[in-house]
Amino acid sequence: MKSRVLFITPSLTKGGAETQLIKVARFLNSKQFNVMIISLKPIHQFQHLKLEEEGIKVLLLDNWPGRFTSNVRMLYKAVRLFRAEIVVAFMFIAIIFARILKLFLGFKLVSTIRISVIKPKWYIPFKLTSVLDDIIVYNSKASKFNFENKRLVNKPGIVIYNGITIPEWNSPEAENHDKTFVWICIGHFKYNKDYPTLFKAVSRLKDHNFRVDILGRYDDQEWPFKMIEELGIENNVRLLGFRPNATDYLKTGDAFVLSSYSEGMPNGILEAMAYGKPIVATNIDGNNELLTEAECGFLSLPSDPEDLAAKMLEVMQMPPARRFVLGNNGRKFISTNFAEEKVMLDWLNLIQDYKTEDLLLKQLA
Repeated sequence: MKSRVLFITPSLTKGGAETQLIKVARFLNSKQFNVMIISLKPIHQFQHLKLEEEGIKVLLLDNWPGRFTSNVRMLYKAVRLFRAEIVVAFMFIAIIFARILKLFLGFKLVSTIRISVIKPKWYIPFKLTSVLDDIIVYNSKASKFNFENKRLVNKPGIVIYNGITIPEWNSPEAENHDKTFVWICIGHFKYNKDYPTLFKAVSRLKDHNFRVDILGRYDDQEWPFKMIEELGIENNVRLLGFRPNATDYLKTGDAFVLSSYSEGMPNGILEAMAYGKPIVATNIDGNNELLTEAECGFLSLPSDPEDLAAKMLEVMQMPPARRFVLGNNGRKFISTNFAEEKVMLDWLNLIQDYKTEDLLLKQLA
């Protein structure tokens, strides 16, 4: 009989954490696990993968305003009927829901924390319910250190990095000094990405021959276009919206930039490193861990457009051979620590070892 593994996530938005969830779920499904995914919101941006045809059950709850009671009933019923042996809760809200469900349904809970900090107002409820975690998985060393140092969790956890596909990569050809230098930035227009700082940094450099291609949803927000116009950087910034083929832009871009003031373990940087691109990113948890260990770029002060512009200019003006060294450093680091094959096996071993341990305990009871 197949072991049953249930994933709970706040939504199935195409973000970094959700993409990792889908990868792990599909991998376990291919290894003969019975897999189900529950999204707490009715958002499913992975429909092109046809998960149901692969045998993965997907349940989307309704929007919560006005449907709280029916959503709670639907969630409880689905988890009870699926009879999950192991529940993997991705991200903060999903973890809270899974902990409450465990009180009634008694499954084994793997809580996977994808951020390095939470707001202080959530410290008490998160800490009080942490006793219900069986295993805690972080996707960065910084996240593990912060949560354990602040005693927000009840036990030590482990780190399983985000899995990244390592592409084939050829050494870049000799640089054409007449061409436009192209920065790539991947990230939806959320508050933590701090695009205003990036735009201000670009405005300080607009006399140079470069542009920044930004791939990410901006939905109905008008402020990015207005700010770009006000700063006079229309020729230096392209808002490309969400692109499913983001890696095509990484192939041809010259470097990667990220201006966030908070991150977990940013997939955009990981993918850029896999493509051998030098990185400029803010000196925050996650970014710091990657760039310091890999020696693949430069860290700028958060919310400081002057410093970000200086670091971007340094990359644009350095010899191509130096940029190649930085990019190659990053690619080697990703290949060693974040290769998808390795990460998926880490998850498989975790689930199998936990399942074996649970079976032994039942036999001894």
